[in-house]
Amino acid sequence: MKGNKLTPGSNLRWESSRMILPEHREQWLRHQQEQKKAKKPELDPQRWEELEWILADAMRDSRSLHFTFWENGFFYDITGTCHFINHEQQQFHIQTKDGVKYLKFEHLVHIE
Repeated sequence: MKGNKLTPGSNLRWESSRMILPEHREQWLRHQQEQKKAKKPELDPQRWEELEWILADAMRDSRSLHFTFWENGFFYDITGTCHFINHEQQQFHIQTKDGVKYLKFEHLVHIE
């Protein structure tokens, strides 16, 4: 005799517990994204001085640099030539192949 979904031993008894509400799924996905985020690194004064030397040499020779920066919990890379440093707005003006990008001092992590 064939049992129904409520028959003991049938997996179908708990089938409805596999359902997830769209709101719960969205919240779970948001939580997963938050877990992937990295904390903002803080650069010490000695590291800032090293970056200043690298940047000054590159600006003098018009060399292209590889910038690594942190934004909203994730690290990004950009390659270009820094042609202006705006101390008033605290940002670098970086000329890339796609145009000018603006990089805030506080987001900078590494220059090579």
